[in-house]
Amino acid sequence: TTPSGPEAQWLVVEYLAADNDLEGELLADLAEMERVGSTPGVVEILAQVDRSPANDASKGNWHGTRRYYVTRGTDPRKISSRVLADLGPTNTGDPGVLESYIRFGALRYPARATALVLLNHGSGFYVPPDMQSHGRAAHEASAPQARRRRRPPIFHTTRERVRETSPTDRGIAYDDSAADCLDNQELKRVLATAHRALGHKVDLVGMDACLMTMIEVAYQLRDHAQVLVGSEDVEPGPGWPHATILADLTKNPRMIGAELGAAVVQRYVESYRHGGENATQSAINLGRLDDLVEAVDVLARRLLAGLKSAAVMASLLAARRKTLQFFEGLYVDLHHLAANLATTAGNSLIADACRDVQRIIDGDEVRSPIIAQAHVGASMAPARGLSIYFPLFLDRSAFYRELDFARATRWADFLEAFVGAGRAHDR
Repeated sequence: TTPSGPEAQWLVVEYLAADNDLEGELLADLAEMERVGSTPGVVEILAQVDRSPANDASKGNWHGTRRYYVTRGTDPRKISSRVLADLGPTNTGDPGVLESYIRFGALRYPARATALVLLNHGSGFYVPPDMQSHGRAAHEASAPQARRRRRPPIFHTTRERVRETSPTDRGIAYDDSAADCLDNQELKRVLATAHRALGHKVDLVGMDACLMTMIEVAYQLRDHAQVLVGSEDVEPGPGWPHATILADLTKNPRMIGAELGAAVVQRYVESYRHGGENATQSAINLGRLDDLVEAVDVLARRLLAGLKSAAVMASLLAARRKTLQFFEGLYVDLHHLAANLATTAGNSLIADACRDVQRIIDGDEVRSPIIAQAHVGASMAPARGLSIYFPLFLDRSAFYRELDFARATRWADFLEAFVGAGRAHDR
């Protein structure tokens, strides 16, 4: 942990949780990183790779976890980067593993700014029961390997909670061998550790994974990170174009986190512009969430007050059904929901609250948390960068109420009242 040299402009900490069916895609991502490689003293790139014993036999077919200093390489068939440590088997869902990696990076390669990028499956905050172990075979059989996407996986959650209760919400960094992943409480703990180790908030947290730019996830990370970058929708298999993103950073290492976030959004969407796939990406300023969270709280309170009205209930259901949704209807685009509800609510207080949500998302850089957002595919046209949990059928989850967002707003109360009205909602 002795510093390698003078302080760099950027440290990029890449966490490749590849002990799952994305092993091949994540090894390809590492090869993309090697097309650029580190620039010592300017942009330092680290990659910690946890491989699967069963999914991909390329690049030496070693198993366990290795930590690399990413150097430039031209042969994608092998890993050219310098091995810093061979850690043996690790559990990428254990927050201590990621915390140790971040502390190492902060001490060994000090930098003015730090990006933490998590490469894996993702599921926002939530995984319904049918996505757990008994649903795996049918889920994987429906998607040919050649067209594999970074779809939501089968999250078993932290081992202790598996024993205690029926898990229903998790997050990222799924590890097949350990049957574990990082939930959102653990991810907050990891970023708090990074905040202490760096002496400042993490400049950018990148989610090269599905479904992670939710208002719930963003609000959970706000105290320890400046910018969140990720997708509202399921990511296509290739994920981020790491080579072009790192090339941009290397050419302009003085960019700040917001600028790097905007570059990720631009490069990501460009990479899918002609591929025929739907894709979304957004960069969120986590320091500008308070106004929006307050506006959603006002909306939730007014919806709660209006639910006894059959007209309001009907309008709400109609608006929800027209709204762009993700993850089989569990999440919706927040701006699109507000836009639809504002025109159908039949209640001026609810309509005013919806318009305030829209104004904040659409607002200038002083008020809006959206630094940049873009999308590909006609069906993604209404996307504006942040989703929110709004199922038509509620799988009740005690874990949702543990999230900072649920504690700060009445959104969870609204959802329970809406679904608890006893109406048989069709999707």
